[in-house]
Amino acid sequence: MSSDAPVRAGAVGGDELAALQRWVAEIECWPAGSHRWGHYAERTAGGTAICRTENVSACHPGIAAVVHGPLAALAAAAAGTEVVDFKDKINYKQPGGAGFAPHQDLPAYPGATRVVSILLAVDECSTASGCLWLASGVDEVLPTDEGGVVSDEVVAGLDWAPVELAPGDALCIDGLAPHYSEANRSGAPRRVLVASFAPAGGGYARASYYAARERQMHAASARDQRFRISTLADFEGVEVPVDRSGDAAEGCWHP
Repeated sequence: MSSDAPVRAGAVGGDELAALQRWVAEIECWPAGSHRWGHYAERTAGGTAICRTENVSACHPGIAAVVHGPLAALAAAAAGTEVVDFKDKINYKQPGGAGFAPHQDLPAYPGATRVVSILLAVDECSTASGCLWLASGVDEVLPTDEGGVVSDEVVAGLDWAPVELAPGDALCIDGLAPHYSEANRSGAPRRVLVASFAPAGGGYARASYYAARERQMHAASARDQRFRISTLADFEGVEVPVDRSGDAAEGCWHP
């Protein structure tokens, strides 16, 4: 872990951490495509693996309590103001699971002007398992390629450092902080819960964000035919298509 990384060690521990790990394992078992806001699967050398669940708190009160409680408190302290959560997700990185290309969060959130995200480690996040790498000293939106990831020449000029986390540690990420992660080369999963917050009173809300996200993702994928689990084409995994016809397109049918 870099010495200046914005990490809160042991943000969640004991029974709360054990409950979080149990909930994440249960959610991961939902059938791919069964969650209205996205429960995505990727191809790995070990077979099909769930790679992300989006807007988890909409269907899981335990995750909602973590987002609205300890993660919101950390975000408010980092932002120096009251905040409102507008997004959360679980990123699962099973052995062989893909990483994410260098990107910034702010451009991924249509209409947002300021964002703070809290990444909570469910498992150990190491360089071998695909922990986050952060670049320091960036206070502006960087040039990107057509998919929205930071351009190669800019990436080469940034100062990157890995942020390794123990289960229950939390990492605060400003919306302008460039970051990426590599594939999981270990034999253990690397799962994280990420919640994003905007200043309260600014009008940026969960319902409007997810509506804009859906429109933007569909338009972008129709244009370039690239697999997306975000408004950016930053995910480096290979898609496992799922049936989104009928009821699955309009609602959730997971347990």
